[in-house]
Amino acid sequence: MQIPDSYEFLLYPKIVSGRCALENLPTELDGHNAQKPLVITSQALARSGRTKALIKAFYDSAVVIGAIFDPVLDYAGISQARQAARLFGNRGCDAIIALGGGPVVALAKAVNLLASEKRETLQPYYDGTPIAGPLKPLIVVPSGPTDGQEATPAMTVDNRTIVSDSLYPGVFVLDGRMTSADDGRDLAESAAITLAQAFTALTMARPSPMVDALAHPALALLAQYLAPALRRPADKTAGLALANAAVMASAASANTGPGLFQVLAAALADATGICLGTCLGILLPFGMAALQKADQPVRDELCLCLAGTERYSAMAAPDRPVRGLELAAALARELQAVLPASLKAMRVQHYLLEPVARTAAEKGAGGFTADECRAILTRAWEANA
Repeated sequence: MQIPDSYEFLLYPKIVSGRCALENLPTELDGHNAQKPLVITSQALARSGRTKALIKAFYDSAVVIGAIFDPVLDYAGISQARQAARLFGNRGCDAIIALGGGPVVALAKAVNLLASEKRETLQPYYDGTPIAGPLKPLIVVPSGPTDGQEATPAMTVDNRTIVSDSLYPGVFVLDGRMTSADDGRDLAESAAITLAQAFTALTMARPSPMVDALAHPALALLAQYLAPALRRPADKTAGLALANAAVMASAASANTGPGLFQVLAAALADATGICLGTCLGILLPFGMAALQKADQPVRDELCLCLAGTERYSAMAAPDRPVRGLELAAALARELQAVLPASLKAMRVQHYLLEPVARTAAEKGAGGFTADECRAILTRAWEANA
């Protein structure tokens, strides 16, 4: 492993994972001197019975659930954030538990900011006002689809993003009762985001040993558990493994920033309205195939985490970078068993490819060209690797 001349890494969040992890929630709240949390979740998770399982974790504790706010759908908006923040204050809550992923966690971060700073709007923070002080304790219990921002210092509300180290959740509690998937499509979309984040973090131009420490196991877990999870989305072991991978990849991404795949997929999602996970699931196989054809240099660590120690050791050293990219591309292709195989299949108009490529190149800040983006989009539209 090569140590760079300098690097920065913020060690967040704490992760509690495994059997009966939910039952650690009272202890985690007590460690933050909190006894009355507001639970924020979605209607779908409430209907699935996961909210009841969460509440049972507090039966033998002194914790009182202040309120449950569960009208969250697939979008985090300021109006709901205000409602939940007022509920937080009216019920005398002192912490937040976010049960879910994506918009649930984004809304929880927004509620935490409004309640802690005693504001009615997020506008000052969009305009650059710094967050004044520490926020209330925020614990995330992942369940359902991820958007990759959960373990980062970012939140997106009303399609506008605020980034601050104060927005990091303090604790993630991962429990197989919560992380098993109800739908293979949701699982595949989340896995595509996790794969893109972990791949980008591990293959970044300036590697960091701390980033590697998160990206490596995230990719290894994907390599081992993605196929079983796609076959049986409700499998608790596979679901817990992928949830761990998602948190690790998200935390690694928070310290590296987005790469080509994320920027390109985000531009495509904005232009078409297709969700980010689906965009990434379609683009990843073709993007990785393009890296293979371009003979893109990749560190041996990619091969090590995807192939495992035994297979890696048996390979000749010059073959390892190539084999690493092959394994990553094969992992991306597994998503096509569930997700659409091409942009044409999603009825994306061909004329959109050019403006999406330009937008991605502009947002990539010189990391890649519009021609490179256009080539990947064209292959993904035609389903031609």
